[in-house]
Amino acid sequence: MLIVLIVLGVRALGGDEVGSGTATAQPPTNSTTPGGGPSDGPPGSELGNATGQAKTATDRLQGAGFQCSDLFNGAQGAHRGCFKYDGATSAEVVFQFQPDGTIIGVQLRSEDPDNVNNAAVTFDAALQAIGVDTFGSSEVAKVQQAVRGGEKNGKVGSTWGEFRLSNYGDRLLLSGGKSGTDTFEVPRKQFQTTEAQLIAALRAKKYTCTSLCKRPVGKYGSQTIDGYGGSNGGRLSSFNIRVSGEAADVKAAMPAAISDGFAAVKGPDVKALEAFATAHSDGKSYAGYVSGWRVEITGNRIGSDFGSLNISIRPELFYV
Repeated sequence: MLIVLIVLGVRALGGDEVGSGTATAQPPTNSTTPGGGPSDGPPGSELGNATGQAKTATDRLQGAGFQCSDLFNGAQGAHRGCFKYDGATSAEVVFQFQPDGTIIGVQLRSEDPDNVNNAAVTFDAALQAIGVDTFGSSEVAKVQQAVRGGEKNGKVGSTWGEFRLSNYGDRLLLSGGKSGTDTFEVPRKQFQTTEAQLIAALRAKKYTCTSLCKRPVGKYGSQTIDGYGGSNGGRLSSFNIRVSGEAADVKAAMPAAISDGFAAVKGPDVKALEAFATAHSDGKSYAGYVSGWRVEITGNRIGSDFGSLNISIRPELFYV
């Protein structure tokens, strides 16, 4: 079920496992500023200005194959995410920085359910890319020692600030905030459509709706669409589309699934989100920020003939 994607997203960003309760300041103006250099992220995401530590970290991460985009970037500061997919390995470095480029909060994740070593190698490379200039080599070494020493869940003190580390072998998470600073709040996003309205719109398109709305694809596959509007089923704060089945059927069905899904939700961001999803429905995996939303598109191969493509849209989560 697509709701699994939401759970993984929360875990990936720390959730209750990696949060130290650092205070938050009001978010800067939600905009990007041209002139910060060409974006290495996929179309629909942009990079604004960055100097100092933030620019150095971005350059190093992009050099390592990460795609970066800004959730917001204004006169008071910015929130940037850099994402990478390499086979079964996925990684992200999400950080906030002040106008002079000083990084004040960071979340780092590396995950590979098939290979623990790949997860560790990718984690270490991402840590060095952002950490050597931001935290200092000696502080990076403290985190590395905690990982190599088998630390599973705990705090790692440093002169930069306090880190929280979770190490599950195939999934490593690190978060931390710079001492004496407050990170920025991230935008709270909602569509104008409620759960009931989503279901009604999809039933009109011949979807069968229970906990999610489903329609068959080919002989063995299906396309499913669902959204979450909180405990009272109110306006949607997350939205998911998934197509699975024989590879050729998935490819053929995805355009209609995207069209059906986005036609069923309303809001000022829908056109930009649909354009991003359409441009990245090639079966590969992508992640980035679009109109203040976090969008993850995950392609999976199941054997040689079967596959799936998942589109998850939700607000960003940032706990340091």
